[in-house]
Amino acid sequence: MSDSPSISSAGTRDREGLFVGRADERRRLAECAGRVRNGDAWLAVVEGEAGIGKSTLVRHLASTLSDFTILSAIGDQSETEFPGGVCGQLTQRVDREVLSSFPLLADAASAGLPPHAIGGQLLLLLGALQEARGPVAVIVDDVQWADALSMQTLGFVLRRLWADRVLVVMVTRSDQDNVSEMDRLIRSLERTVHLKVGGLDDSEVAELVKGLTDAPPTPPLIRRLRAYAHGHPLYVRTVLSEVPVETLRDDALDRWPVPRSLLVGIKDQMDRLPPESVELLEAMAVLDTRLPLATVAQLTQLADPARALGPALSAGLAVWWPTESQSPVALVHALQRDAVYDAIDPERRRALHAGAAALVGPAASWAHRVAAADSVDAALAAELEASAMGEAATGRNALAATRLLWASALSESREDRERRLLTACAQSLVTMQPVAAAKLRAEVEDCAPGALRSCVLGGLDMLDNRLVEAEARLAEAWEQARTDPGSGWLAVLAGTFLTVLMMRNVRGAETAAVAAQTLAVGDLDPATTDFTRAVMATGRMWDQGPRVALADLGHLPAEASAATNHQLDTLATRGVMRLFLGDLEAARRDLALVARRDQQGAGSRLSQFSLSLLAVADYLSGDWTASQSAAEQALAIVAVQGNVLGDAAAEFAAVCVHAGSGRWDDARRHVDTLSHLTQMIGTPVELVYGVLAEATVAQARADYGAMLRALRPALDDRDRADAGGEVRVRYEPFWLWQQSLLVEGLVGTEQLDHAARALDELRARHDGTGYLEVVVARLAGRLAEAQGRPRDALKIYEKVLSQTPDPTNPSASAPLHQAMLEQAHGRLLAATGAAPRREAARWLRTAHDRFSTLRATPFLERCEADLSAIGLAAPAGTATRVLALTEREMSVAYLIADGRTNREAAAELYVSPKAVEYHLSNIYAKLGISSRRQLAEALRTQQPPPSGRPDAD
Repeated sequence: MSDSPSISSAGTRDREGLFVGRADERRRLAECAGRVRNGDAWLAVVEGEAGIGKSTLVRHLASTLSDFTILSAIGDQSETEFPGGVCGQLTQRVDREVLSSFPLLADAASAGLPPHAIGGQLLLLLGALQEARGPVAVIVDDVQWADALSMQTLGFVLRRLWADRVLVVMVTRSDQDNVSEMDRLIRSLERTVHLKVGGLDDSEVAELVKGLTDAPPTPPLIRRLRAYAHGHPLYVRTVLSEVPVETLRDDALDRWPVPRSLLVGIKDQMDRLPPESVELLEAMAVLDTRLPLATVAQLTQLADPARALGPALSAGLAVWWPTESQSPVALVHALQRDAVYDAIDPERRRALHAGAAALVGPAASWAHRVAAADSVDAALAAELEASAMGEAATGRNALAATRLLWASALSESREDRERRLLTACAQSLVTMQPVAAAKLRAEVEDCAPGALRSCVLGGLDMLDNRLVEAEARLAEAWEQARTDPGSGWLAVLAGTFLTVLMMRNVRGAETAAVAAQTLAVGDLDPATTDFTRAVMATGRMWDQGPRVALADLGHLPAEASAATNHQLDTLATRGVMRLFLGDLEAARRDLALVARRDQQGAGSRLSQFSLSLLAVADYLSGDWTASQSAAEQALAIVAVQGNVLGDAAAEFAAVCVHAGSGRWDDARRHVDTLSHLTQMIGTPVELVYGVLAEATVAQARADYGAMLRALRPALDDRDRADAGGEVRVRYEPFWLWQQSLLVEGLVGTEQLDHAARALDELRARHDGTGYLEVVVARLAGRLAEAQGRPRDALKIYEKVLSQTPDPTNPSASAPLHQAMLEQAHGRLLAATGAAPRREAARWLRTAHDRFSTLRATPFLERCEADLSAIGLAAPAGTATRVLALTEREMSVAYLIADGRTNREAAAELYVSPKAVEYHLSNIYAKLGISSRRQLAEALRTQQPPPSGRPDAD
């Protein structure tokens, strides 16, 4: 090549700093930043092929965000299985004193926490940064290589940014498998911009040529250069770097010298650098993270690292932050890092990794030790396996899986290699987010047959909804492992998965039996013991009902607050059974504590189920604001899970308040999702939730025929029912609720004989306590009315109403059902003339007040029609200013009125304090108040508050 200068020798030019084109992309990103400054959170996804200029575009954006706090991270292909790595990078530069207030962020990579727990504290941190410094930008480059835990955490955070000045920028390659995931995330959010970065146009290539060379940017040169490089900025730069200026100037040449690949181009640049600069760049490539210059120099043993850094900076291969503490350095771009790394001689690469292992922390050193191994290494493999099992024993199963995979690759024998591979997959499955195991299915299938292989494949089949294949494999693994004294942990894993599968197929007796045998294996860690107990009790519930199954949970303390973190799964199960039995206060106490502890990082395996059913308990208890909030949180959690096992409960929880409030389109959307889940998975669990959801909507519409049609898939002896035979509910979960809806539907469609038998069965199963006492009384009265026995109906209504709390007290255990009973009583008094009109009016107005408090629009409208029928208008003043608050504002209002600080309310709602502050200002404006005391008074006087959840802790 000629000695004529190319751009690499033009020392006066800032090659990396030159930025051309992208005017539309810059404008759209600037608009996003402007909207964030004005108070709206936005997501910007920047997508394009490798080297197209995505990172440069985002760096340009960052340079314009001087008023933002910037949290940044870069995904790394070698760390995709390192849980929490990207989240750890985001918080790395946050002041340690600030970060100390958020303990779950201090060691997210190794804590084994669920995404929503980490996300909850990240939301609080974002709020604190906004309060102290203004808007925040979260920038994640190479998001296609981000670890699964971090991506789930960020997805959760994005769905809970309500009113925050936060800009999230995700940079991803368009040729990666995660593009469809990004598309789903974008579709699930309202405020997003999706930029697909393509090649430069002729004018932009001309600007680049003019800025980087002395060659005249003639139209033929520009067209030729753009066509060759397809407008790819990095390739254009490579051509300009490799081809001498005099060659570029020569229009007479038919063709330029064939440019070498990008790898060779960067190697050519490095060949021009002093040896010590090359050594420094190689060390940066091996360490592959921002580190102090002195640390990088220590790896290469350079005497004068600053002198070595200068040429690397001039070549545009390195970046330096001299104003920061310890002056960190790094390579500019991941492509450059890969090119530098690939060019390192294998023996030198091994030596550098070996040296790096001594410079980084213990967790990061494992990766360098593995990379330093140039062949199988039985000793290192054994160390990795021992370390992995130690991590697994403390609940860090994802980290254990990563180290076991490394150990497998270093194993000498096929037996060791396969055992470690399969154990890694098993550890991944324990997390219920088995990204690693799913990717390795083909390798698992190639392993020698055995109990461990059957268990792993069965677990993967179960999570992929191949339930028949899953059961066959898990049963095989279970039987084999139980007969091997050294395979206790495997018997426990196979037994646990098998019981979950049986439970979902409503084989209660088998579930309880296998769970009991699993417990008898012994040597279970406390968390697994508790989960297995919970599954055993659930199996018993499916088989014999919740009242019998509660005996399996007798080890729990009577007070929920006394339960330990290793008892949360059984505590959640007790709460669910109490809900099924109608004991709302006790159910809410158990479920609320599980939700609170999970928020603090305890990590119950049933967290999404307990939060969903807490929302249902809140709905029945009349705390519809809390119900809506809990349902939103549950949906946000299941949205970031790697499976659909918890989706049905969350979707049903969301239906309840939407239906009761008459938001038919919102309710229908969740009902349709449940229908899809039932068709896709096909187990009775999804069916029960789907049936209840559809019937609850029909009840709110007072459409009794639709109620029966909705319930039909859950009825036993359906063919005989059509011919006039018995009609009964088949499945135990929510049996009392399903049966009450069945009675109501039968009475409403005048199938009175069926209704009488169904009511008798409901009475036989109900113990006369809880909110269902009011439900049973209303149904008995409705049946008596339909049978032409109005006096009997009045006696039934009056007996129960005389025993319930003061009708004007809105804190009745289930105000919706209480109001429905009061409405029925008032309507019948008016129809029969059995009491003066004012008595009928009193009961109808009491019911009206309750419906108004709940904002139960369809029920309220029917009650107003009953009042109108006796010549009365709805009570004056019920359309208060409180009714103008949105659901999110109501969620905030009740927590603040209950004495929570902004931060406490934010933590409970999984939002940022800034979002609470924003909604609180809107609440004050709508209600015409200016203090928390006035807010509490407004909620008491203008709209009586719900009873509130029992203390959870």
